[in-house]
Amino acid sequence: MEKKQWGITKLYNAYFHEPASQLAKLHSKLDSLVLQLYGFQPTDDILAQLLALNQELAAKEQRGEPVIGPWDPTPSQATD
Repeated sequence: MEKKQWGITKLYNAYFHEPASQLAKLHSKLDSLVLQLYGFQPTDDILAQLLALNQELAAKEQRGEPVIGPWDPTPSQATD
């Protein structure tokens, strides 16, 4: 990366759209999980949904209420 004068953004942009890219696969999985965590649909206006959520959480903080993140939607693996 240093030799090519690439930062993380250039690296990401160069390989993000390659279907075989592990980075693209991980990003797609992350997107899917975030949508599931927050109850958003892929057809929703995500920016509007995030703004509304941010405003809701900011109001809770101002009222002194705890702000807790969403739970992981994937089944947890039991360890015995």
